[in-house]
Amino acid sequence: MLDSKFSTGDFKPVSSRKTVHDLVYDQLRDALMSGAFEARKTFTIASLSERFQTSHMPVREALRRLASENALSVSAAGTAYVPAITALELQDISLARMIVEGATARIAGPKLTPKDIETLEQLLNHHRASASAGKNTEMTAANRAFHFHIYRAAGSAVLLSQIENLWLRSGPYVRFLSDRMGGLLKTEHKSGFTDQHAAMVDAIKAADWDALGRACEADIRGSQDLLLDILASEDEAAIGAS
Repeated sequence: MLDSKFSTGDFKPVSSRKTVHDLVYDQLRDALMSGAFEARKTFTIASLSERFQTSHMPVREALRRLASENALSVSAAGTAYVPAITALELQDISLARMIVEGATARIAGPKLTPKDIETLEQLLNHHRASASAGKNTEMTAANRAFHFHIYRAAGSAVLLSQIENLWLRSGPYVRFLSDRMGGLLKTEHKSGFTDQHAAMVDAIKAADWDALGRACEADIRGSQDLLLDILASEDEAAIGAS
């Protein structure tokens, strides 16, 4: 029989402060989303505990939680590592992103204010300047800030959570592309990284929410296609060298 003190849902309040586990988890999750770690990068509990200056328990729990979100894999020996990059998974993640993020952008559109447009234009200009200067880390940060500024405007915690999880799983691909960005910025790709962002801003100004969604989807598809081309060319080079 249910204890009477819980039968009416009259739970006692808990502290709003985050636990050590939450703080470790948040930092690792943010780093993975940002592409801070390359594919197959391993994490040992001992080394992370030393870096965070904490005990093994919160690190172990944070890694377990990230593994349950498919952001990390766990070897038979119990070591956590960033999943390998595959073309099939990239296509699967990109398809999910186009569906969820395109829909969220369409929902967000009518809620974006003139102040939001100003912020998006500033982020777009920063993205362009970072590309011209070859500052890969700043480019990645500006791209993420631009997208999430729009998604948050939708006002849906559920959709935002789904998008964050997809970006979390995209981390290795973000790092893979970022590592090759220096060379790409010397090619015809240099001027193309912000084209769809500019189209998204234009669609918002025109109050064309379907165009906003399509530009968002095209941005994701463009990154996917570029990554697939790089993966294919590097696979061919590896085969040729063997």
